[in-house]
Amino acid sequence: MKLNEGLEGVNNSIKLSPEQLDSLKELGNIGSGNAVVALSELVNKRVEVSLTGIKIIPFWELNNIFPDQETNIFGICSNITGKHNLTVLQIFTKESMINMINSISEISIDDIHEIEELDDLTRSIISEIGNILAGHYASSLANLMGIKLIPNVPVLALDSIGAICNSVAANYSELTDSIIIINTNIKIEELSIDGIICFIPSIDTIKIIFDLLKIK
Repeated sequence: MKLNEGLEGVNNSIKLSPEQLDSLKELGNIGSGNAVVALSELVNKRVEVSLTGIKIIPFWELNNIFPDQETNIFGICSNITGKHNLTVLQIFTKESMINMINSISEISIDDIHEIEELDDLTRSIISEIGNILAGHYASSLANLMGIKLIPNVPVLALDSIGAICNSVAANYSELTDSIIIINTNIKIEELSIDGIICFIPSIDTIKIIFDLLKIK
């Protein structure tokens, strides 16, 4: 299953003009472009990162972008605290993350059921991949807002999409009403991996972004 299959089916996304959409896409392209060098150095392989779609959706629509709530996924969650609160949640299917681990490390994994089954080195690699992606996407957004956004050390989770979405709803439903969704494709040599990056901004932060993009 491709995670981004459900994104096209979300009808309640916030309507963006071509100019607004281009501005968001440019932010995503800058973030993914800047991440390439760091990821290539980390895994010592040729890496390509590309943006394949972007939307702003109401917070309560997060569950609806995923067609199968039982699919197991890796969640990489990075909080940015301070004057402008923001959370970056990266989502990859378990299968795609296992393929990535096998591609970039000397270990071979067939299947896992919880994070604790991974050794410290593998968890460190996954965290650093998440940190690089979150850091460069957040940096692009920070440049738009004229501020500094530095993600904290990521927290890893392995669970069903439904469970992770419910956890996100429990933690952030009172803090935000919109989510920026970025579909991302990562290629490590011949391996292609689709993922979703969710920016979960506080209401104050999303207002700043909307004002800059001239979204009513």
